[in-house]
Amino acid sequence: METHRSQEPSALLIDHLARFQKGKALEVACGYGRNALYLAAQGFEVIGLERDPEAIAFCNAEAARRGLSFSARGVDLERPNPIPGEDYALVACFYYLDRNLIPDMKRAVRPGGHLVYETFLIDQHERFGKPGRKEFCWGHNELLRLFLDFRVLYYFEGFKGERWIVQLIAERQGSEAGGRVSGRPE
Repeated sequence: METHRSQEPSALLIDHLARFQKGKALEVACGYGRNALYLAAQGFEVIGLERDPEAIAFCNAEAARRGLSFSARGVDLERPNPIPGEDYALVACFYYLDRNLIPDMKRAVRPGGHLVYETFLIDQHERFGKPGRKEFCWGHNELLRLFLDFRVLYYFEGFKGERWIVQLIAERQGSEAGGRVSGRPE
């Protein structure tokens, strides 16, 4: 399994990058910046939210060293309304789960913008005992149901690369609600 300091971006981001319009991007719980730094290198203006001061310092130093438009900010994601502003072309979250953040994350995506989410599926906890708390894993179809008011462009639940995961890419529609799912059938 990857360590939290891995700098390899998620294959989900790499494989679907062409779907996303350049602009402001937000990564929730950016850690050591593997995905945020990748997005910044691809031309996005990235803000990363993180609580770990060591990770924030690493991200900001690495962004400065590489001349990237990326700023990591110290934020307690468990406080009310931790998501700054709205109107992001892309909001991403990898391997962090706080169900209370979903409404704020959805609001932060501009119409026509995208949300990318990847983390553990409940099977990971049930079969391997990790993460240690089942609350840190999505239930079957739980993430999908929360985004039926977006246009779901890609959805996957299953075993991939040594772990049970769930992946979602969804587009925020204007005043319309989408519900079409493409990708892997359930």
